[in-house]
Amino acid sequence: MHLDKFISRLAWVYVILFFLWILLRFLFFDSLWLLALINTLALYLFVPLIIFLPFALLFRRWRLLIALSFPLGLFIGFYGSFFIPSLSPPISQKQPIIKAMTFNMLRSNTNYDSIIKMVAKNKPDIIGLQEVTPQAVPILVERFKKDYPYHGFHPVELSHNVGILSRFPIDKFIALPSPPIERGIQVTLRLNNGEPLEAIVAHLVPFYPLNKFYRLAQNWYARRAKEVSYLSNIAKQYDEPVIVMCDCNFTDTSETYSQMQNTMSDSFHQAGWGLGHTFLSPLFPIVRLDYIWHTEDIKTIDAYVGEGGGSDHLPVIAKLQIYK
Repeated sequence: MHLDKFISRLAWVYVILFFLWILLRFLFFDSLWLLALINTLALYLFVPLIIFLPFALLFRRWRLLIALSFPLGLFIGFYGSFFIPSLSPPISQKQPIIKAMTFNMLRSNTNYDSIIKMVAKNKPDIIGLQEVTPQAVPILVERFKKDYPYHGFHPVELSHNVGILSRFPIDKFIALPSPPIERGIQVTLRLNNGEPLEAIVAHLVPFYPLNKFYRLAQNWYARRAKEVSYLSNIAKQYDEPVIVMCDCNFTDTSETYSQMQNTMSDSFHQAGWGLGHTFLSPLFPIVRLDYIWHTEDIKTIDAYVGEGGGSDHLPVIAKLQIYK
């Protein structure tokens, strides 16, 4: 068989499988765990287009080119807005502007100098931390006490947990109930203008190692859906603005992302540029798992993925203006 015929048949197989995935996604979304896994990694389903589109053009396979326009169109629909420069909302001089950061510091990470350097470079007002070990808490409090005099950490001493460092006073602190959220806190911050801001730091159900994946995957997706439902309900209950700083452990092609987006805005999607991947493989960032969400009375002026910190996650930073 000639190479061009082989590539052509391979491309048609890709198109058929892609249509099958879209149909199953429409019918079931993440209710089937194997489909949920495919949806999680959906970005990489578009990679074959890099080969098949130039091939169809070069060899004038017009029917194939038309068929490939469907996955191409979906890629543009999913990701096109990330590559269009966003128009920042008008900045009001009367409304407070804060800078938030979320950062999974990695439980085995003891490179505190790197964390301090990363924070100093970005100058956030509040920092939501995940994977904080009990041993790290006093070190972080001591190292950051000058710039972030207010802090709170989950009171249950798990192997790792969540916490917040803040320039603003903390009026109220609660640990979110487990279940549904094993690692989550909520604080009421008092901003410089005296207005309250509800801030949540959460670490949702993580990915499990491959040797446990098949046995735990169905439970894993179901638990995360309950966590997202709970966080969404919190956002609906408050009249004051709410932000969620989260290692959410889902990607923006997952059903849980869509559920969260029904209630809150993804700051990076609102004002970021590029794919925004935050979870690192040994070579490069592979997926976006870390988010700063906010209610509609907050607008994102700028959002980006930072560098450094010594973790397998990169920090996400968002400059936010609060309109309420």
